[in-house]
Amino acid sequence: MAAERAKQKMLKNSRNGFLRVICLQIFVVLAFSYIAASKTVVTSLPGFDAELPFYLETGYIGVGKINESQLFYYFVESQGSPTLDPLMLWLTGGPGCSVLYALFYENGPLAFDYLNYNGSLPSLLLNPFAWTQRINIIYVDAPVGTGFSYSTTQENYYVDDIKSAAQTYEFLRKWLFEHPQYLTNQLFIGGDSYSGIPLPIIVQHILDGICAWKSKDRFIH
Repeated sequence: MAAERAKQKMLKNSRNGFLRVICLQIFVVLAFSYIAASKTVVTSLPGFDAELPFYLETGYIGVGKINESQLFYYFVESQGSPTLDPLMLWLTGGPGCSVLYALFYENGPLAFDYLNYNGSLPSLLLNPFAWTQRINIIYVDAPVGTGFSYSTTQENYYVDDIKSAAQTYEFLRKWLFEHPQYLTNQLFIGGDSYSGIPLPIIVQHILDGICAWKSKDRFIH
C-alpha cells in the first residue's frame, strides 16, 4: 500500500514537473514572438564627415500572427530633452514611398549638400529646420513592401489601408514595449500625402486601445 502511494506521488510530481517545463517553453515562445524586434544604433553615415551628433536607431519589428511582416524603422531621438519632448510616429505617402524621403527632404536631421555636389558620393549636412531638434520621431516604412520593410510570405504583401493601419498600430505598441522610457511622452501621429488615409485609422486604434485599457482598469478596481 505504501509502495503504491509512493508510486502515485512520484507520478504526480513528474506530471507537475512536465507541466512546469511546458508552461516555461510556452512563455519563452510567446515572449520572443511578441517582441520579435532587432535594432542597431547608427553612429556614422557615408557623406557625413563626423560622428552623428544625434541618436539614430534603426531596426525591424515583426507584426502579424507569426510576425510574418517585418516593418523597418528609423528612430531619431530629440536633441532637446528626449524624455520630456513629444514622440511622433511618421509615415510617408505613396503608398509605398520610403521614409528616407522625410529623413532627408522634409523634417529629418540631415539634408543633401546640393551646392557642392560634384558627381561623386553626396555630402550630408545638418538640417537647421529639423523637427528632431525638439521631437523624438519614429519613421516607419509602411505598408509592408515599402523601403526595407518586407514579408516572409508573398500573400502578406497585399495589404489595404485598413490592414496597414492595424499593422502600424501593432508596430507602435511593440516599439513602446521595447522603449518604455517614452511611454509617458506626449504622442503625435503624422505623415504626408497618401498617409493621410491610414493615419486617422491608426489614431482610432490608439483611442480604442486607451478606452479598452481604462474600462479594464475600472473593472479590476
